[in-house]
Amino acid sequence: MDKVVLILGIFTLAIILRRAGVLREKHIGWLVRYVVTLSLPCLTLNVIGALDLRHAHFDVVVIAWVVMLAGAALSWGVGRWAGFEGKRLRVFTLVTAFPNTGFLGYPLAYALFGGAGLSYAVLYDQMGMFPIFLSLGFFIAGGKESLLESLKFPPLIALAIALVLNVAGLRPSEAFASVLGGIGWTTLPLTIFLIGAKLRFTALRDTRPLVLCLLLRMLVIPAILVAVLYLMGKSGLPYRVAVMETAMPPALTTSILAIKYRLDEDLAVACISAGTLICLVVFSAAMMLGWGS
Repeated sequence: MDKVVLILGIFTLAIILRRAGVLREKHIGWLVRYVVTLSLPCLTLNVIGALDLRHAHFDVVVIAWVVMLAGAALSWGVGRWAGFEGKRLRVFTLVTAFPNTGFLGYPLAYALFGGAGLSYAVLYDQMGMFPIFLSLGFFIAGGKESLLESLKFPPLIALAIALVLNVAGLRPSEAFASVLGGIGWTTLPLTIFLIGAKLRFTALRDTRPLVLCLLLRMLVIPAILVAVLYLMGKSGLPYRVAVMETAMPPALTTSILAIKYRLDEDLAVACISAGTLICLVVFSAAMMLGWGS
């Protein structure tokens, strides 16, 4: 219950500060840059660098790859069936295919499953969702010209460095690892704060794509995954985390791509805002019922 109060408190504080005018767009921009360029890379270096790759659940990574690729194909098909075209179809595909496995998935995985759950969440996000998002996601948003920009993304660079150091058997000193951990852990409260700060309801003008997106993103796709895992006889913490990550609302970064490539920003923000609220309500209920670690 304490975790529920803490997360909802941070989320609500961000909304209040934004509406009061204390928190402005430039402040949000500073926080986003801090998370993307410093705290998230530090978290990646700390977790992936210390991961025992020989015994890691790489099936969690494979699950993420399949979920993202299948989700993109399904959302594109449903979008075409619904009559969406051009920029609207591209945004619909982005917000439906790519879940918020980092900004929202990390703190919720930690709250529900503890440190072990966070490790699987980072694995799912950094090695599973991330490569697909930075390739297919950028391609959907901006075409092949955008792919080179994705290679400059700091968390991707941190992931590559962490994997190289891990494979080489190089470990940071205890003092340096402590610094990385301290900075990295600030990612969890800040991501919840940023989602609250970015929440918008003015874009909820068109309910059809919104409802279709959230049904696919948070219900249909995770339900298919649950059915497949059941038929394969897969169970345990790694798969519970994978299902949780798959059921996350649309990724916050999809709105950044929508703005950058001049797509339907209002639709992206509406899907992210509504999906995040639904997710937090379900999460709070799950925690109060004792679901998790």
